Amino acid sequence: MKILLDTNILVHSHNKTSPYQKKASDIIRKAMRREIEAYISPQVLYEFFAVVTNPKKVEYPISSEEAAEICLDLWECREIEKINPTTRAPKEVFKIVKELNLSKGEVFDCVLAVTAKENDIEMIYTENVDDFKEYGFLKALNPLI
Repeated sequence: MKILLDTNILVHSHNKTSPYQKKASDIIRKAMRREIEAYISPQVLYEFFAVVTNPKKVEYPISSEEAAEICLDLWECREIEKINPTTRAPKEVFKIVKELNLSKGEVFDCVLAVTAKENDIEMIYTENVDDFKEYGFLKALNPLI
């Protein structure tokens, strides 16, 4: 099964103070050994960079240079597949925004859900299962608990 990795899985895997660091790291290791068919999108990497370099988001932020290296390594590795939204994504996103009455940052989860749908991905590994419950085409699973 194709599995999209949400930002929080990557954040936990690189945050040594996270209680979920080991479980999240195991997910990345399984992806690297191709034991799971894992996918990431550019959005996930941008969000990861923004979180791990921000002292308001993590107890021990990493440098921009280190975060950029991690992002490049993830983007360039062959074991984790890459997906992108299509040019039709904005139309679909804002149609769903209106249907579900989404606002503020909820649009980013919607973009991620639509990107998964456009790439025939039916599952997302995320800590925030509730953020994806309204998307009938995408099953959300929290592998950290």
